[in-house]
Amino acid sequence: MRQSIVVSFALLCFFVLASFNGYADGYKRATSKDPNTFVSGISFVWLSEFDSQGLMFHNKFSHYLGERVAVGLNLGLLTASRYDKGKEIYSIKNTFYMGGLETSVDLIQKETINLRLGVGGAARHRSEINSDAEEGTVDGSVAHIRTSDIGFNGFMENDFNFLRSGVAGWRIGYNYYTNGTPIFAIGVHVGFKF
Repeated sequence: MRQSIVVSFALLCFFVLASFNGYADGYKRATSKDPNTFVSGISFVWLSEFDSQGLMFHNKFSHYLGERVAVGLNLGLLTASRYDKGKEIYSIKNTFYMGGLETSVDLIQKETINLRLGVGGAARHRSEINSDAEEGTVDGSVAHIRTSDIGFNGFMENDFNFLRSGVAGWRIGYNYYTNGTPIFAIGVHVGFKF
């Protein structure tokens, strides 16, 4: 009886160590490809509600949790406007300070190229100058709007690896918020893995 307990305990230890070793090998494969990425990018944005266009600058840090799943933090600044040729003024001027937490999954993962889809929560502080009759006043004076909104974002992005740890690519994203205009953005980024 005592001998069967020792054999059972030895087999249990063997299976525990074997499963831990398999987990460690999987983790090593996932993290040996530089699990952290930092990129800076610029995007052309279109704000559908006000029919205005502009630029968004963003910085993103992401960390791989496994071989294909990553989480990240994205911070950005957006500026957009619409020029009214009839009134010869900017009828809309937007400045947004934006941030969000993102989760992404790599659909294609090769040595030189990655393609991923992602979603996440988003928040922004917006400062707008608006001369529309609905937001401003009928006589054409402007309304100053300063508020914060929350929402979500979805994106598809691609990374091309170059040199030892360089990354360059493109990103298409859509941000929807509870108040204010949604944002559609197409842009490029460059950064590094570490």
